[in-house]
Order: sequence, then C-alpha cells, then structure tokens
Amino acid sequence: MIKWAFSFRTWQPTRSEWMFCGQCIQSEEKDRIQRFVFKKDAKAAMIGRLLIRKAIADCLHIPCTEIKLGRTERGKPFLVNSGQEDFSFNVSHHGDYAVLAATKDGLVGVDVMKYEVKTSVPNFFHTMRRQFTDSEWIQIRKSAEESEQLKTFYRLWCLKESYVKALGTGIGYDLSKLNFEFKMDFLQENKVTTDTKLRVHEEDLSEWTFEEHSLDNHCIVVAKNQKTQSSSGNETDENPCSFKLLSLEDLLEKASPISDPDERFWENFHLKDEAPQIKQKNSE
Repeated sequence: MIKWAFSFRTWQPTRSEWMFCGQCIQSEEKDRIQRFVFKKDAKAAMIGRLLIRKAIADCLHIPCTEIKLGRTERGKPFLVNSGQEDFSFNVSHHGDYAVLAATKDGLVGVDVMKYEVKTSVPNFFHTMRRQFTDSEWIQIRKSAEESEQLKTFYRLWCLKESYVKALGTGIGYDLSKLNFEFKMDFLQENKVTTDTKLRVHEEDLSEWTFEEHSLDNHCIVVAKNQKTQSSSGNETDENPCSFKLLSLEDLLEKASPISDPDERFWENFHLKDEAPQIKQKNSE
C-alpha cells in the first residue's frame, strides 16, 4: 500500500507550474477545476488528480500519457484502462492537506479532516447528532474539554467516511448504521493506530482494518479490506507506514503533458480569491 500527503494550502503555484499541471490532467477534470470559486479548492482538486496519476504510473507502470480516468455514477474516480480492476485508490482533501491511499490488494478508502469548526461546538454537534450512535456520542463527550471532544468527533467522522468511500456508495449512506469502538482514546503524531473496530447492525466487520493517523492538527484514516492475509494471519499490515509527504517535484516526477498549454486556464485560476473573505465586525 502507498499513502501520500501533499500540503496544498501553502502551495502558491506560478503561471508555468499551474499551466503544466493543467496539461497533465484530462480536459474534463480541467473544466471541473475551473468551476471552483476559490483557489484553495482548485488547488486541492488539482493535487488530488495528480496524486492519482502518480500512483497509477508508479504502481502499474502505465505511462502518464496513456492513463485514462473515469468516474462512477456516484462520482468515485476509477481507472478506465482494462486489466487493472484489482487496483484500488482513493483521495481526500480538507484543511491543509490532500491525501491518497492505494493498493493492489483489496478495497481502500481514505478521509482527512482538520480539527476546526466555524461555529460553537454544541451547535455543531446538535446539527450532526443523527450521524453517530449513542455509544459514539459517549466517546465524543468523554472528555470535558471541547477541543478534545472535537478531535474525537472528527476521528469518528473520518472512520465512517473512509469506510463508505472504500465501498464507493456515495453520500447517501446512513452513517448512523456504523458503530466504531476505540481501544486508544487519542491519536498520537508519528504513530499509526490500528485497533479500532467496526460493527454494523451488531455484527463485527473483522475483515476491515482502519489505520488512523494524526498529522499537523489533522486526522487521517485509511480503511481497507484486504484479499490476502499477512504472515501472522491477520488481515492487516504488520508494520503500517505513516503518510509520506510529497513535494511538487515528487508529484510531477513522471508527469507528461497530454494537452497543449492553456493560458486561459491560468487566467481563470489567477483571478480567483484564495478563500472566502471573513467579514470583520464594525467596532463602532
């Protein structure tokens, strides 16, 4: 399995960088990226596509110019090239990072969330109350500190989303059917937690494993359902690795243009605001 992360929030692409990136993705994805209102979302989407193309080139040795990606009816990207049905990949982006997980062995899903909320925590929890089971809410509220409650909330959210994304079922899945149980109350930087268990309708889904990571105030979870067992008999990596942080140079190492330079693609991006402007209250 490969697990990569890229910090897109700090990336300020030059004209030549953005135009070259646009040359390395399919035209329909360029059109999709151009429809984003803010730079931060366009950058996240661009990095997501480049991560996918790099993973395919590295793992399957398909030249970048021959990679053809499609989307399912539910919007999940897949590799159109025939004979590669066993290759599973997934991307996610939130906060400062875009992340990818990919494997040739079973299904994989990934989700990342930054520990932040733009409203009061109690109001936020009330809005999301139906997405979690009673026992999960007990876990969320176990700490008296709102900051720790929020971390547990996002941890559970990433667990649920990573599983649903691995299945490819889309946003209509009832997340309250999933019940996750922790053995470790907190995630630690530079340590992968793998002992969280999933129950669906009171049934243990032991064939699924969840690799949980903490990275720069972000929670990342990789859900996987492996076809083959490890030498220990457990359906999990014996020594799961942390996410590898990629640079733009790493990301574009094997990239090759599949279209001509497009000045309008740069102008469309260059004129966007980075993010929504926060309105300042009048002090008078």
